[in-house]
Amino acid sequence: MPKVSALLFISFIILFCSPAYTLIDIAKNLNGTCYIYTYQYYETKNVETVQNGNGYILSMDTENAKKVYRNLDKGSIQGISIQFTDADFELSKLIKKLKISIIFNEKLENFTFIYGFSPAFDDFVTYNGEKINIQIAIKNSDIHIGVPLILGSI
Repeated sequence: MPKVSALLFISFIILFCSPAYTLIDIAKNLNGTCYIYTYQYYETKNVETVQNGNGYILSMDTENAKKVYRNLDKGSIQGISIQFTDADFELSKLIKKLKISIIFNEKLENFTFIYGFSPAFDDFVTYNGEKINIQIAIKNSDIHIGVPLILGSI
């Protein structure tokens, strides 16, 4: 697990050296699953495409996420999330590196949900008059991070 934490830390360093940043930049260094919510149909090897209303949920391992992201029309992307397991995950480091202002959090069953705003991401939704552009769901060592939200939230 320390290797994953080190890679996550390196990803956050890249954040501040990169002019255009997306959650995909973190995803490529984690061993997990990336989900892209888009209105554009996309099908290729190693990507599962599921229709969801007028859009599609593309799921792939994080290793292939950057390639898929590059091939999509950026205007069609409605959100990105990554899901991974890391027993050494330190939420405080993520909050500090991404300069996340926590808007609110909630606990539901065994999950902790954190909703916040980070200047690192352009997209946002408005909830109760507050801008939210990052959601983090944690259950034990399972972490799911969505920008602007994890699909189906709020």
